[in-house]
Amino acid sequence: MPLQPMLYREAMRILCDTFEAEDAVQNLYLKLWEQKEHIGNLLVPEAYCRRLLKNICIDRWRAIRARDEETLEESEMNAGASPPETDLLEAEECIAHFLSGLPLVQRRVMTMSMNGCSFSEIEEYTGLSQGNIRVIISRLRQKFRDFYSNI
Repeated sequence: MPLQPMLYREAMRILCDTFEAEDAVQNLYLKLWEQKEHIGNLLVPEAYCRRLLKNICIDRWRAIRARDEETLEESEMNAGASPPETDLLEAEECIAHFLSGLPLVQRRVMTMSMNGCSFSEIEEYTGLSQGNIRVIISRLRQKFRDFYSNI
């Protein structure tokens, strides 16, 4: 225990974290307790304690660094792939923005088509011929592709 402040400062210098430094010193005491018969034979027990603590701290520092690198790699992998809910929300916002800029008839035709209405149902509701509906939908799809590619 008389070396505790000096050992803590040494661990803190290597690890730069109070909790990790305290744990390292505790691990040192545990190892010293396990080797209590051997310690009495040492010429300079302070140097032995410092060397053992330094090795413990280096092992802890390497483990922390490896854990941080794994976390960084995971976050980089997850950053590239956004969750499906986010993609869906972004797509819905994009479509809503696109539809808001269309004339009323085109907006109705496109909305009904997206909701799964058949050409005959759209024809009944809008009064347009099925040929006109096909042309409108085709042009709006192309217009949307251009709109989406410019975003």
